[in-house]
Order: sequence, then structure tokens, then C-alpha cells
Amino acid sequence: MKPAPPIKPGLRVLRTHRTLIVALYMLTLVIAGLLWPREISLFEQYRLILTAPGILISDFFAIGGVSAGLINAGLMGLFAVFLVHGTGTLMSGPTIAAVFTIAGFSLFGKTPLNVWPVLLGVAISAWLRREVLRSFILAAMFGTALGPVVSQVAFGLNFGYPAGIAAGIICGILLPGLASHLLHNHQGFCLYNTGFTCGIIGMFVTSILKMHGYSSELALNWHTGSQKELVVFFVCYLLSMLLLGIRGLPAQLKIMKQPGTLVTDYVYRDGPDAALFNMGLVGLVGMAYIGLVGGHFNGPTLGGVLTMTGFAAFGKHPRNIWPVMAGILLTAWLTSQSPSDPVVLTAALFGTTLAPLAGGFGIVTGLLAGFVHLSVVTHVGTFHAGMNLYNNGFAGGLTATLFICTIRWLHLHRRSE
Repeated sequence: MKPAPPIKPGLRVLRTHRTLIVALYMLTLVIAGLLWPREISLFEQYRLILTAPGILISDFFAIGGVSAGLINAGLMGLFAVFLVHGTGTLMSGPTIAAVFTIAGFSLFGKTPLNVWPVLLGVAISAWLRREVLRSFILAAMFGTALGPVVSQVAFGLNFGYPAGIAAGIICGILLPGLASHLLHNHQGFCLYNTGFTCGIIGMFVTSILKMHGYSSELALNWHTGSQKELVVFFVCYLLSMLLLGIRGLPAQLKIMKQPGTLVTDYVYRDGPDAALFNMGLVGLVGMAYIGLVGGHFNGPTLGGVLTMTGFAAFGKHPRNIWPVMAGILLTAWLTSQSPSDPVVLTAALFGTTLAPLAGGFGIVTGLLAGFVHLSVVTHVGTFHAGMNLYNNGFAGGLTATLFICTIRWLHLHRRSE
């Protein structure tokens, strides 16, 4: 891996204060939420979000309102920045991806009440291993996908908040060990490895609950209002990344040549400017896709855009995401599904977890991966009953494992001839 260029005195703020830049983007979401028009009090809006079960798909714009949803996303993002800084972790490609993913999913599932037990569980796991939390920081941050386990046990099934806390802690303890081993299944060709892991854990939680007579069902809360205002805000939000990172434009071609497999840190390889420019570009691709298929701009879809934006510092770029998105779009048309259907649309946005397959093995593989992914993601949500927010990570891990095992086996077979 190419070493990062030395940071010299006098370089611009972007290069020396990455943490501050990311924090300002999270703060912008909070400010936008405070200024956003609302019909009921902000306190009541936020209370509705905090006490929602949070299982897929729980659009906080529909449950509590756009104002509270944006504030929740911004506050959770700021908390993630604080966690990175407080543990002494470098604000690099992986941690930027984690911060934006937490913010994105805080538009439809994550809240302060349901993520901290999972984080505590990961911290306990680190303590049991006699390691510092920094060693498991990515597992902790991405593992907050299991937040709905806490909310569903506490509020959805009415076991009470202490029971929800206990469930979240247990999930957090199990998470790091499973994540490190499951990575070998897909060999880094699924960017949402922790989502794959959380799907496995969520499946066991759901099975145990069902065995004792407690069932959970997938939800569908879907905001359809405030379209023009949300588009204007998020387009400006993403355009600012292009402007701030404009000096990284020459390095964009280098980024586009990378397959994007785990671990590909564009901040480290190509510099913060190039990473930020790529983030804005990928985010705008996501926005354009939603508009192209006539989808709604709401918590889940904009959460997808923010997640794509974050991972544009850590594996994704326009050249490796479009084949997967095109494969999902073509599959929807061929099977008479509406591309704007919630499951199909979120699959196209979050399914870019398979971008390394297109980047590593070409357009045809990317198209086929999109076809398989949509087929899988449509059905695997029932396994974990929506208690893993990264449903596309779960489906993506399965899809990537199928492809990479087949490709590697064929490659070895040909070499042996």
C-alpha cells in the first residue's frame, strides 16, 4: 500500500483537520433540523423517534418528522466523531465511512437509546481480550446496526428497557469475533462486512424470540413529503464536498482504477482532498439515481446516499458502483418490479456494498451481482425480522461469498490444467 504523503506545515485546513471537517458536516444536519419547519414540538417529535422499535423500514421522517430526523442523524454523527477522537483513532477512510453510515442510518433506525448497549458490549469484548477499544472501533461503530434489537426488545415486545440493554450488550460482545472470521467468506468483496455479521446475529436473536413465542414483523414507514426541500438541501450538502475537495480532482482518475476491496482507504492512498471530492461525486450519483427512477427522498433513501458518501472514502467510486446499480435496475424491470419500490430502491443504493466485485472483475460481474443481490435482499429480511439495519450488508455478504468462491474455484481449476 502506497504510504501517505507527509503533512507539512501550512497546508490547508482540509488536510490537517479532517475530524473538524467531518464534525462540521454532522453539525450541518443538526442546524438544518433546527431550522426545518415542523407542525408539532421538537420534543414530541424526538420522543416518537426514541421510542420507536426502529426495525426495517422505520423512516424517522414519517415517524417523528423531518426536523427531528435530521437532528437525530446529526447528533449521532457528532457522537461518532467524538468516539473516534476520544479513542485516539485516526479520522481515515474507514472511520469516515463509519461516521456517515451512523448518521445515515440515524434517519431510519438508530437512536441514542439503542446504540450504546451494543457499543458497551463491544467494549466489554475488548476488555475480555485485554485490548483497547480502539482495536475494535470499527466493529463497534458499524455494529450499531443491531440497535433495533435493543428497541424491539424494550419497546416493540414490551420487555422493558433493561431487557433491551442486556440484549444489546450480548450482541456487542459477540460481534467482533464473528466479524473478523466472516470476512474470510467474501474476502473483502462485500464492503459492509459488519452488516453481514449483524445479519447472522439478528437471525439468531429472531430465532430465539420465535422459539419462545415472540415474533417480530418487518415494518414499512415511508415519508413522501418535503421532496423539493430535501433535494435542495442534500444537493447543496454534497456539492460543498466537491468544492472543498476540488484540488483532489486530478487524483480522481487514480481512485477510479481501484477495485475498492476491503481495505481500500482513499484518504490514505490519494489524500483527503481526493477522498472528499469522490464522496461528493458518489453521493450525487445516489441522488441522481433516486430522481431517475422516481423514488422518494426520505430517511431510508437519504440514509443510503449518506452511506454511499461515507464509503466513497473507503472503497466506492462512480466506476465500480454503477454496474451493480444498473444490474438491480435491469432486474427490477425484467421482473416487473417498480424501481421506486422501497425494497428495490434501497437495494440499489445500499447494494453498492458489492462495488468491489464490479471493480475487481468487470462490468458483467457487477451486473450479475446486482441481479443476484436483489433476489436475495428481497427475502433475507425475514430471517432477522428487520433487527439488522444493514439488511443489504447481510444479503451482500451472501452474494459476494457466492461469487468470490465460484470465481476463485474456477481460477484454481484452470491453473491446475
